[in-house]
Amino acid sequence: MLGIMAFSFKHYTRTYRYVGPMLFFGIALFFIYSVVPNPVMPSYSLTATLTFLFAAWLGFGYVDAEDVTQQMIGSLHAGGQTKYYAARASVIAFWTVCLSVVAVAYPILFDKFDRQPETGEALAALIGHAGLGMVGAAVSYLFTSKLVPKLSYAIIGLLLTVALSLAAGGIADALPGSLAGLIWLLPPVFPLMDAFNRHEEISAGYQSIVLAAPWAYAGILFGLFLKLMDRKKM
Repeated sequence: MLGIMAFSFKHYTRTYRYVGPMLFFGIALFFIYSVVPNPVMPSYSLTATLTFLFAAWLGFGYVDAEDVTQQMIGSLHAGGQTKYYAARASVIAFWTVCLSVVAVAYPILFDKFDRQPETGEALAALIGHAGLGMVGAAVSYLFTSKLVPKLSYAIIGLLLTVALSLAAGGIADALPGSLAGLIWLLPPVFPLMDAFNRHEEISAGYQSIVLAAPWAYAGILFGLFLKLMDRKKM
């Protein structure tokens, strides 16, 4: 597994597909904190959303970075497609966690907030950023060329999913009250954004739910991806 992870990491960095997402992330983060001071949790709401977008872009370029021959060899070395894809997913998870740490630590280290965040706030922010990053990566994996062969359809599908995730609050307001809960079928980006924006108003129990939801959702999507790939031949 570690060998597959190391190879995938080295191969991906040589493709330079990460340059676009990394530039987007860095420029956006710098722009967000270019004016100081900033409120703590609302700022983290924005950068958590940024992490979701970054991971979706990164994952989309990463999932098909290796050609079919490399994937076949990798699967043989890993002992099966499931282990192979799980190992490769671990690499994108590593990237996501690293960028989440940067997004949370940067404004603290460079005094970009109107006050120092409490330990609980920083921890919640880190969990939320990494969780939304995992969701973004998991969503992008479902638009691999092996599941959606036509690139234009894959791009449109991914962009539509991202847009619906960000617009979930407005969608919920437009739905009848009895159907508003359906927004939880979408990637749980908006609930966490909203919870961070209303951090002082919500209960600890609700915050725990919205922090756990992205991790559970990402786990389900990755599990679905592995199941679908296990049924397909290289």
